[in-house]
Amino acid sequence: MKVVTIASYKGGVGKTTLSANIGAAIARMGRRVLLVDLDPQANLTLNFYDAETWQAGLADRRRTVKAWFESWRPHTAPPPLAGYVTTPPAAAAVIAEGGGRLDLLGSHTALGDIEMDLVGRLGGAQAHRSTRYYFDVYQQLALGLASFDPSDYDLVILDCPSHFGVITRAAVAACDHLLIPSRPDNQSTLGVEHLMRRLGRFVWEYNRVAELQSGLHPVVKPLEPRLLGVVLTMVQYYRGAPTRFLRPHIEGARQLGIPVFDAMLRVNNRGFAGAVDLPLPAVLSPDLTLDLARELFGLVEEFLVRIGAARGEAAPVEDAAVPVTSAWMS
Repeated sequence: MKVVTIASYKGGVGKTTLSANIGAAIARMGRRVLLVDLDPQANLTLNFYDAETWQAGLADRRRTVKAWFESWRPHTAPPPLAGYVTTPPAAAAVIAEGGGRLDLLGSHTALGDIEMDLVGRLGGAQAHRSTRYYFDVYQQLALGLASFDPSDYDLVILDCPSHFGVITRAAVAACDHLLIPSRPDNQSTLGVEHLMRRLGRFVWEYNRVAELQSGLHPVVKPLEPRLLGVVLTMVQYYRGAPTRFLRPHIEGARQLGIPVFDAMLRVNNRGFAGAVDLPLPAVLSPDLTLDLARELFGLVEEFLVRIGAARGEAAPVEDAAVPVTSAWMS
C-alpha cells in the first residue's frame, strides 16, 4: 500500500484537482484507491458528494476524518479508520466497470478545530520547548492508516490543507511519497521553495526527536519520504505548447533542483469541473474531451512510473524521485 501526500504552501494551484483525478483514474484502471481529505475546505469530498449528501450522509453521521480524530483517546490504540470511510456511489458506478474501487475518508468544515487541539497538545506557541506528546500527535495518522490490511488498498492519497500546519506534517509522517502542485508563476515558485525548506526542517526535527527519545518510546521508524516532483498546473497553451511567457517560470521550477513532471495540466476550468449534474471529477465524467483525457491520463501514467507502479514494480523508481532531507533547510 503506497501512501502519497499532495501538499502545497499556496491555495489555488490545483491540489484537489490532482488528488481527485489521479485517484479516480487509477481506480478506473482496476486499482483499489483511498482518498483522504485533510483540508477543512472539504473540496475533495465535494468532488464526490453534493453538499446535501455530505451533510446528511457524512457530517451528521460522523463519517469524516474530523470524527475519527475526535474519537481518539489518549494512551489507547487508534480507532480503525475503516469505520469512517465511505464509497461515493456515482464514482463507484463508473469505476466498477474496470474492477477497481475508490473509497473516501471525507473532511469536515470544522476540521480546523482539530488542528488547534493538536497544536495545543504539542505545547502551542512553546511547542519547541517540549516533545512530550510529539509522537502522540505526529503518528496519529500513520497509526490510523496502519489499521488497514496492506492488501485493502493499492494507493492512499492524502489531500492536505494549503499550509504546513500540524495536520500536513502528520500526513508527511504517514506517507511514502510527496507530490507538489504549482502554477508557473513567481509566487507559486516561491511557495514551492518555502514548502521544501519546511519539509526538510520537519524531517530533520522528527528524526532528531526520535533519536533523543529512543529510550522512551517503541522504536520510531525514521522519516524517509521521497519527492515524486512538482506538477505544473493551470499552464496556458498556444498551438500545442506552453506560451512563451510561461517558459521562464517552467524552467525556474526545474532549476530548484527537484524533479518536475514532464506532464502538465493546462488552464481548463470547465473541463476539470466534471459532469454538470453528477459529483464526479473530470476523469470519470461522460463529458471528458479527448484532449483533456490525453493530458490527464498522461499525467497519471507518469505518476505511476515515478512510484514504480506502472507495471506492478514493488520498489520506487529511484531516479524519478528524490529523498526529502535536511539539505532543503538551507
